[in-house]
Amino acid sequence: MSLTRRTAVLWAIAAGAVILGSGAQTWIQASGLAGVPDATVTTTGNQAAAVVPAMALVGMASGVALSMARRIGRVVTSVLLVLAGVATGWSAVNATLRPADAARAQVSAATGTTADAAAYALTFWPWVTLAAGVLLAACGIAVLVAGRGWRENRRYDTRATAATAAGTGAGDGTGPGATGPVDEIDAWDELTRGEDPT
Repeated sequence: MSLTRRTAVLWAIAAGAVILGSGAQTWIQASGLAGVPDATVTTTGNQAAAVVPAMALVGMASGVALSMARRIGRVVTSVLLVLAGVATGWSAVNATLRPADAARAQVSAATGTTADAAAYALTFWPWVTLAAGVLLAACGIAVLVAGRGWRENRRYDTRATAATAAGTGAGDGTGPGATGPVDEIDAWDELTRGEDPT
């Protein structure tokens, strides 16, 4: 089954929403702090990887843009989805591989020193974020491949054309370029402007 525009839009928005939500959760728990050994300091995903909430918003905005994007816009949006997904995934992996660096600001604020904690425990939320980032990047790739077969969205062009026609009077004999007969109301309007309706 081919990927539809609607499915791609929902896919991107859902992945972005998961990234945004998981970034607000606790990723790292630091214990064995200098001076306060019994305390535990928590670090959220947004604190451990500041790029995560921004990439989540990029993903959701790109999903919305897909609903009305044409060929060039679709390619640009797809690239943004891939980049946002890769950046999200890399940030999550980096936080899990280097928890001391990711949680250093929170640990330092709690201890008043630059000493690292004795132990760091990871929750499952970085992995959720990683999975959502992979899905976001996969969505971008899928749109690049399947989007070529989508029908162009001309709804907005149709509205713009109708508005232009209404504003100029094209096709109804009332516009400045019309060649049809002038009715009485138009004649009075032209007389009011000091023009000769004949």
